[in-house]
Parts: sequence; structure tokens; C-alpha cells
Amino acid sequence: MSQINPDLVAAADMLCLDPNFRETVWRHLAWKRSDGDISELRTRIHREDQMLRHSLRHWDDANRSVSQYYSVALQQYHAARQILALAHPNGTEDLAFLDFACGWGRLLRFLAHSLPTSQVWASEIQPEAVRFVQEEYGVSSVESAFDPDQFQPGREFDFIWVASLFSHLPDILFHRWLARLRDLLTPDGVLCFSVIDSRLLPPEIVMPETGIHFMNSSEIEELDAQSYGLSFVTEDYVRSAIGTMPGGVPKSTVRLRQALANEQDLYVMPKDSGRDLSGLQQFRRGAWGWVDDIDFAVSGTLHLAGWAATLDEGPAEGVEVRIGRESFEVSIGQTRDDVAKVLGDPRLAPSGWTFEHILAPQRVFVEVSARSQNGDQALLYAGWLTPA
Repeated sequence: MSQINPDLVAAADMLCLDPNFRETVWRHLAWKRSDGDISELRTRIHREDQMLRHSLRHWDDANRSVSQYYSVALQQYHAARQILALAHPNGTEDLAFLDFACGWGRLLRFLAHSLPTSQVWASEIQPEAVRFVQEEYGVSSVESAFDPDQFQPGREFDFIWVASLFSHLPDILFHRWLARLRDLLTPDGVLCFSVIDSRLLPPEIVMPETGIHFMNSSEIEELDAQSYGLSFVTEDYVRSAIGTMPGGVPKSTVRLRQALANEQDLYVMPKDSGRDLSGLQQFRRGAWGWVDDIDFAVSGTLHLAGWAATLDEGPAEGVEVRIGRESFEVSIGQTRDDVAKVLGDPRLAPSGWTFEHILAPQRVFVEVSARSQNGDQALLYAGWLTPA
């Protein structure tokens, strides 16, 4: 395992537990009980969480890394809760929810704020991660296996959520896990899983006729790269994999493009071919964005710049910058052709923004959020800044 500066890890730990950061996360958390309390929010990230470690290696900055981690975590939670509600419009009481390949609990930390923990199960192939999520979030847990036939949770589930597993599987395991998880659904159950669509395949690589291209590499160094790498697939491949299963229902499966962190596609597959999932057309990807430039000069001038948009409508409605307890509205409209190109939507070109403000040259807590026309919020950045 590649080493990360321990001071950087410690800084990430401190930010996660900082009261200011906890308030930031709480403000961005939709789908929470009316009687919910911030004291119940668990913001600690396990030091071996590969998603955080990957960000720390990439950014070499605790603020950016933790902000990215939680930005994705919040969007994933809002996506999962939307789909759960839209697929079960009569309510979620007594429904059994399985977060399969849950990692170190990026989604689970939020589920307890809208579902009783007695309704939530977690499964992961890393034993220490299984122990952690059970102890940290109070959910039931079951260790997974490399062989799908060896995964025996001892019950069925009404909703199985699988984020970023099928996007790492080779062809044979893709088919076998799809069949195994479908078998674990109740008659009225739904399986929701994410994939990396072929549109994201590097242009120099030609997609094979099979419709899947597998690379022997991933951000989780501990797992066998032959079984867990990086997979790009076509829609035809996914629907064929569904259709080749006994009782497969490719036509009843709904594809939600770029529904997970504006990158991966989500497929929602019912156990019953007669299930009406047309309500999923109401699904919203929500606001999204990032802070590209951050400069806090010794003079006290704070400069921030980035982009904010939504694949639902186009450019976001606005950006909010909070400095301590003071809030500032920032307009959007600067040209960002790179955003439109990367996300594949020309409507997003005018999604850039810039913010400048003069402060006392002292350490300050800064929070940046994007807001869509529909009121969706996205966390773009949060952390302490010191003039330099």
C-alpha cells in the first residue's frame, strides 16, 4: 500500500470532526428525519478508507480531499434515497436495504438519518471494513466473498444498492454477481447498480465487440487486480447481461445516465418484470461543481473560482460562499467549455464563477455550495484557510 504523509491524514481527521465541518455537512443533508439531531451525525472517516486515501494522494490537501469525499457521499445518498422512494412510492416502512460493497460506509453514515438501522444491512469483502461499519453506524453486517456463490446473507432484500462495484468487475464476475444479487431480491425488490459507460473510455482505446473493456487497475490496491480493476461497458452489454439471466427483465430496467456523481450511470432492475418504474423519470441528479482556484493572500484578499451546474437544467442558479457566519451570493455565467465537454452537455458552458473578498488576514473557515433552480444543494468545498 502506498504511503501518505501522516500529517495530511491527521489534518483530514481533524477536519472531519471539526464542529464547523459537521454543521456544513448537516446543512447539506437532505432526506433526514424531522426529529433528527446533528449530534447523531457521524463524520469520522476511517484512515484506511480507500476513497479518502485516493483523494489525499491526488490533491495532497486535506480540505480538498475531505470536501471531495463528502461531496460524492452526499450526492450518492441523495440518489439512493430518491430511487428508494420512487421505486417504493407506498413508503419504506419495514423495507430491508442492503448496501452491497459498502466500503468503509460512505453511504451508511447518512442512511441512519432516514431509515431505522434495523432496516439496513451492509456487506463488504474487507473484514475490517465490515467490523467498522457495524460498530460505527449500528447496522447489521455480513462479509462478502470473491465467489458470488459463497455470498450467503441468509435473507432477501427489498432494495439492494451497489455503487462502484460493477464498474470494477471483469466480464464473468459482472454476470455472476448480477445474477446472485438479483436472486437475493424479494419478489417486489429492486437492484440498483452503477457502471462506467463506454462514453468515458479513453479515445485511444477501441471498445471490443463484447461491449466491455476491463483494465487491471483500481484505487483499492489490496484487492486482486484480475478480479477488481476498472470496467467500461455499453448499454447493450448491460441489458444483454440482464436478459441472459433466467427471468431477466432488460426492458423493465431503467437506466439513469450520469446519475452517480455526474459520472457513472445507474441501472435500476426490478425482480418482477411487471414492476412499473416509470416514477424514476422524476429522478434528479442535483447540483454539482468544484472550486478550482483558492488563494488567500497575506493582505487578506480571498480569491475563489470554480464552476457549478446540474445535468437536470444546466448552469446552477447560484453559489453561496460562507465565511464564518457571514454568507455571500455569487452569480454564475462565466464560460467553462471544459465543463461542458467533460460532462457531455453543451448547456453547462456558462457555469463558471469567481469570488473575491477582503478579510482580516487570519485563519477562517470557508464553505462553498452550489444551488440548482430546484433548490438542490451540493457541497463544493469546506475547510480552514490561512493567509499565505
